[in-house]
Amino acid sequence: MAIPQRFTLVTLGVADVDAATAFYRRLGWRQSTHSVEGTTFFSTPGPIIALWTSPELAVDAGLASDTHAAPSAPGFRGVALAVNFDSRAEVDAALAEWQAAGGRVTKPAVETEWGGYSGYGADPDGNLWEFAHNPFWPLDERGMPHLDGGDVE
Repeated sequence: MAIPQRFTLVTLGVADVDAATAFYRRLGWRQSTHSVEGTTFFSTPGPIIALWTSPELAVDAGLASDTHAAPSAPGFRGVALAVNFDSRAEVDAALAEWQAAGGRVTKPAVETEWGGYSGYGADPDGNLWEFAHNPFWPLDERGMPHLDGGDVE
Protein backbone atom coordinates (compact mmCIF):
# COMPACT_ATOMS: atom_id res chain seq x y z
CA MET A 1 0.00 0.00 0.00
CA ALA A 2 1.29 3.47 -0.86
CA ILE A 3 0.83 6.30 1.61
CA PRO A 4 -1.86 8.62 0.20
CA GLN A 5 -0.69 12.08 -0.93
CA ARG A 6 -2.66 14.04 1.64
CA PHE A 7 -2.76 15.02 5.27
CA THR A 8 -5.89 15.27 7.31
CA LEU A 9 -4.94 16.81 10.65
CA VAL A 10 -2.31 19.25 11.92
CA THR A 11 -1.66 19.22 15.66
CA LEU A 12 -0.12 22.36 17.11
CA GLY A 13 1.79 21.89 20.34
CA VAL A 14 0.80 24.60 22.82
CA ALA A 15 1.60 25.50 26.42
CA ASP A 16 -2.02 25.99 27.49
CA VAL A 17 -4.87 24.56 25.41
CA ASP A 18 -7.48 26.93 26.89
CA ALA A 19 -5.35 30.02 26.20
CA ALA A 20 -4.50 28.84 22.67
CA THR A 21 -8.18 28.06 22.00
CA ALA A 22 -9.11 31.57 23.13
CA PHE A 23 -6.55 33.06 20.70
CA TYR A 24 -7.92 31.18 17.69
CA ARG A 25 -11.50 31.94 18.73
CA ARG A 26 -10.58 35.67 18.84
CA LEU A 27 -9.70 35.25 15.15
CA GLY A 28 -13.28 34.15 14.58
CA TRP A 29 -12.53 30.44 14.30
CA ARG A 30 -15.34 28.15 15.44
CA GLN A 31 -14.38 25.33 17.79
CA SER A 32 -15.65 21.87 16.80
CA THR A 33 -18.11 20.08 19.05
CA HIS A 34 -15.71 17.13 18.79
CA SER A 35 -13.26 18.96 21.06
CA VAL A 36 -12.60 17.16 24.35
CA GLU A 37 -11.03 18.12 27.66
CA GLY A 38 -7.40 19.02 26.90
CA THR A 39 -7.74 19.01 23.10
CA THR A 40 -9.43 21.53 20.82
CA PHE A 41 -10.34 20.89 17.18
CA PHE A 42 -11.10 23.44 14.46
CA SER A 43 -12.55 22.34 11.13
CA THR A 44 -11.13 24.01 8.01
CA PRO A 45 -11.73 23.52 4.28
CA GLY A 46 -8.57 21.41 4.38
CA PRO A 47 -7.11 19.50 7.31
CA ILE A 48 -8.43 19.71 10.86
CA ILE A 49 -6.37 21.90 13.21
CA ALA A 50 -5.88 20.42 16.69
CA LEU A 51 -4.47 22.13 19.79
CA TRP A 52 -2.80 19.87 22.33
CA THR A 53 -0.11 20.55 24.93
CA SER A 54 3.45 20.30 23.65
CA PRO A 55 4.51 17.87 26.41
CA GLU A 56 1.59 15.50 25.69
CA LEU A 57 2.26 15.68 21.96
CA ALA A 58 5.93 14.83 22.56
CA VAL A 59 5.00 11.84 24.69
CA ASP A 60 2.46 10.64 22.12
CA ALA A 61 5.15 10.85 19.42
CA GLY A 62 7.63 8.88 21.53
CA LEU A 63 9.95 11.86 21.96
CA ALA A 64 9.73 12.29 25.74
CA SER A 65 9.42 9.98 28.70
CA ASP A 66 7.09 12.16 30.75
CA THR A 67 4.70 15.08 30.28
CA HIS A 68 7.21 17.60 31.66
CA ALA A 69 10.06 16.84 29.24
CA ALA A 70 9.13 19.07 26.30
CA PRO A 71 9.49 22.85 26.47
CA SER A 72 6.24 24.74 26.03
CA ALA A 73 7.54 27.15 23.40
CA PRO A 74 10.57 25.81 21.55
CA GLY A 75 12.49 27.93 19.04
CA PHE A 76 12.15 27.61 15.29
CA ARG A 77 10.54 24.25 14.52
CA GLY A 78 11.22 24.20 10.77
CA VAL A 79 7.49 24.20 9.92
CA ALA A 80 5.01 26.91 8.96
CA LEU A 81 1.34 26.60 8.11
CA ALA A 82 0.00 28.94 5.44
CA VAL A 83 -3.20 30.73 4.53
CA ASN A 84 -3.48 32.04 0.98
CA PHE A 85 -5.61 35.07 0.12
CA ASP A 86 -7.10 36.58 -3.04
CA SER A 87 -5.26 39.89 -2.67
CA ARG A 88 -2.40 41.74 -1.00
CA ALA A 89 -4.93 43.86 0.92
CA GLU A 90 -6.41 40.69 2.44
CA VAL A 91 -2.92 39.60 3.55
CA ASP A 92 -2.37 42.95 5.29
CA ALA A 93 -5.80 42.80 6.94
CA ALA A 94 -5.20 39.23 8.15
CA LEU A 95 -1.82 40.13 9.70
CA ALA A 96 -3.43 43.11 11.46
CA GLU A 97 -6.24 40.90 12.79
CA TRP A 98 -3.66 38.28 13.87
CA GLN A 99 -1.79 40.88 15.89
CA ALA A 100 -4.98 42.36 17.37
CA ALA A 101 -5.99 38.87 18.58
CA GLY A 102 -2.68 38.46 20.46
CA GLY A 103 -0.42 36.93 17.83
CA ARG A 104 2.97 38.35 16.84
CA VAL A 105 3.90 39.48 13.34
CA THR A 106 7.37 38.03 12.78
CA LYS A 107 7.74 39.42 9.25
CA PRO A 108 5.51 42.12 7.79
CA ALA A 109 4.17 41.28 4.34
CA VAL A 110 6.44 42.21 1.44
CA GLU A 111 6.66 41.55 -2.27
CA THR A 112 8.41 38.23 -2.92
CA GLU A 113 10.98 37.32 -5.55
CA TRP A 114 8.47 34.87 -7.07
CA GLY A 115 5.89 37.59 -7.76
CA GLY A 116 3.67 37.19 -4.74
CA TYR A 117 3.16 38.93 -1.41
CA SER A 118 3.87 37.26 1.93
CA GLY A 119 4.28 37.88 5.64
CA TYR A 120 4.50 35.71 8.77
CA GLY A 121 2.95 35.60 12.19
CA ALA A 122 3.50 33.45 15.26
CA ASP A 123 0.68 32.39 17.55
CA PRO A 124 1.24 32.87 21.31
CA ASP A 125 3.00 29.46 21.41
CA GLY A 126 5.38 30.28 18.56
CA ASN A 127 3.63 28.23 15.86
CA LEU A 128 4.36 29.99 12.56
CA TRP A 129 1.74 30.90 9.98
CA GLU A 130 2.44 32.43 6.58
CA PHE A 131 -0.12 34.85 5.12
CA ALA A 132 0.30 35.01 1.36
CA HIS A 133 -1.14 36.13 -1.95
CA ASN A 134 0.11 34.11 -4.91
CA PRO A 135 -1.26 35.52 -8.18
CA PHE A 136 -0.33 32.24 -9.91
CA TRP A 137 -2.46 30.06 -7.61
CA PRO A 138 -6.15 30.90 -7.94
CA LEU A 139 -8.28 29.95 -4.94
CA ASP A 140 -11.23 27.59 -5.34
CA GLU A 141 -14.65 28.00 -3.71
CA ARG A 142 -13.24 26.57 -0.45
CA GLY A 143 -10.36 29.08 -0.43
CA MET A 144 -7.84 26.37 -1.32
CA PRO A 145 -5.12 27.02 -3.94
CA HIS A 146 -5.49 25.36 -7.33
CA LEU A 147 -2.22 24.31 -8.94
CA ASP A 148 -2.51 24.29 -12.73
CA GLY A 149 -0.38 22.04 -14.89
CA GLY A 150 -0.74 18.74 -13.08
CA ASP A 151 1.88 16.79 -11.21
CA VAL A 152 5.40 15.65 -12.11
CA GLU A 153 5.49 11.91 -12.66
